[in-house]
Amino acid sequence: MSGTVSSAPAPRAVTARAVLIGLAGAALLCAITPYNDYKIGATYLAGNQFPVGAVFALLLLAAPVNALLRWLSPARAFSRAELLTIWTLMLVASGLPSSGMMRFFLPHIAAPGYFSNGVNNWETLVWGGLPDWLSLSDRDAAKAYFTGYPRGAEHIPWAAWVRPLLGWGAFAACFFVATFSLANLLRRQWIENEKFVFPLVSLPLLLAEDPTPGTRLPPILRHPLLWCAVAFTTGLHGLNGLHQLYPTIPAVQTAIYFDNYLTTSPWNQVGPIPMLFFPLVVGLSFLLPAEVAFSLWFFFLFYKAEILIGTVYNWDMPGSLGSPAERRFHAQQGVGGAFGLMVWTLWAARRHLRDVWEKAVGGERAPSIDDSGEMFSYRATVIGLVLSYAGMAVWLWLATVPAPLIALSLLLLTLSLVTISWVVTQAGTLYMIMPCMAIDAVGATVGTRHADPGAWYTVQRIECMFYRDTRELLMPEILSGAKAAEVSGLAPRQLLSAMITSVVLGVGVSLAASLWLPYFNGGAVTLPNTWAFRTGPMRPLQMTGGLVTTPIPGDWGGMLQVVGGFVGVVALLLLRARTGFGLHPIGFIGVSTVSGKTLWFSILVGWFCKTTLLRFAGMRGYRSALPFFVGLILGDVMNAILWTVIGGMTGVGYNFLPQ
Repeated sequence: MSGTVSSAPAPRAVTARAVLIGLAGAALLCAITPYNDYKIGATYLAGNQFPVGAVFALLLLAAPVNALLRWLSPARAFSRAELLTIWTLMLVASGLPSSGMMRFFLPHIAAPGYFSNGVNNWETLVWGGLPDWLSLSDRDAAKAYFTGYPRGAEHIPWAAWVRPLLGWGAFAACFFVATFSLANLLRRQWIENEKFVFPLVSLPLLLAEDPTPGTRLPPILRHPLLWCAVAFTTGLHGLNGLHQLYPTIPAVQTAIYFDNYLTTSPWNQVGPIPMLFFPLVVGLSFLLPAEVAFSLWFFFLFYKAEILIGTVYNWDMPGSLGSPAERRFHAQQGVGGAFGLMVWTLWAARRHLRDVWEKAVGGERAPSIDDSGEMFSYRATVIGLVLSYAGMAVWLWLATVPAPLIALSLLLLTLSLVTISWVVTQAGTLYMIMPCMAIDAVGATVGTRHADPGAWYTVQRIECMFYRDTRELLMPEILSGAKAAEVSGLAPRQLLSAMITSVVLGVGVSLAASLWLPYFNGGAVTLPNTWAFRTGPMRPLQMTGGLVTTPIPGDWGGMLQVVGGFVGVVALLLLRARTGFGLHPIGFIGVSTVSGKTLWFSILVGWFCKTTLLRFAGMRGYRSALPFFVGLILGDVMNAILWTVIGGMTGVGYNFLPQ
């Protein structure tokens, strides 16, 4: 029972030096990430749920710094709890300057005033009737954001941004409160009751291990196979990085686009089949449960087989209406599958949720339910959820969004938070992007003929800012920090305070850095990241304008795809629970998005290596080879930082991790 009182030892206090170092590292990551990602175009310092910037900081402290401290003054060496505190504080802030918030937050606020003109007529068709606090109303300030001022940062029009930042900041504050509250609501169920394995936390835990007596390094870092893998990745990236600087130097091919060889029908209709080799993903896949890794690559090929069969039999398979999925049927199946997963999650947690409610409202059993080990009390959790969702609903109402669309938007927001967090914490997926947006859900039912364009535009901007590109979602990072606290015995409420401080600091630093960069360089003119500064901000305007001129008719047949996705995921979960069936539903939900296309081949390689070793060498062989695959991960981490530094010095980026 989740309400059993524990006799665990008293938790360790979070030390001041760990918090200060963690906050300093978080601020540094948030300050340099926009320049690194969008100006240089180097490997993203975050980019997924395993941010290399935070992992490298942990490696730096766990190896050379701690080894030196243990030699000079052993009492001053960082403890395991301190190392994990520092990593956690950098982890929760790492995504904020990137897709976790600022990559889309500021461009979408400024977009209407720059991209609207007399030709597309978007001001009249889309956003002209919306409250002015939803956009940057100063046209000159909006233009300068995308084109840059001649003399740079001294001309940033801070005053013009105050009103829209306060407006959108209110929604962001509610969103973050909801995120922390949902994480606390599910923490005990996932970590203690269902015992999720948190594969992405495995490596930080290994790096933070105390050395064996007579040594100064964590045991994993003293294994020769690990350094063989580091040498392999360094050689690979050294050659390919030099090729970026000096094109006459040959490069090692790490990408094959198999669809280029499929030139005849029906094969040429299956779409992209990229075979991309990422050592880091191979290493992480080796750590995953074999059935999870198998499902991730199997469902990608299964999805391609669906398209092939549909082409042969002339099925109607239009593209998605705007979601990250390639085809509309998979976007609709994806939202059904995500809803099925959330229903399953809530059903599995029903006893725990009853305990939470009893404790929150002070029911008869409240005194016997212990929430002292949570990040904050169950009463605060319930209050946080009620107030945050009410706040988001009121905000949407003030933004002229009608009640049905408010309900749909908040449902999809919750689906994204719960689904992505479940996928990352249980299965260890590097990142997954949800395949469905509100427009796909409505297109599968009543259509958009009677939809208000301004309301649609607002909802689409919220999706893009907060939960469309979910490669750096905050909720799984909070849960990863909670898992690290459980393993290391840290006081969860002290760690929570430090995490909240890190997020607030990260938002402030990220905001300043993300405003300075485009005004100094011109977001849509000179910065190479077109998705952040041109394609992405324009898409909601284009889609909403299209809804006005060409409404989407109702298609209740699409609801069959939603129901099919729901039934398919629930059936897989039931089969796994009752019979141990090998297919995991994680692969079903997001395989048609960029995450599925990008990662499937490297996951296949990692799965093949793991299953082959287990079959022919057993668990002993697997454990013997484990340091090599950990070395593939660390090698990519170290080379990412190395080539970030080189990119900063030369102005030439070398990006070799998934994005």
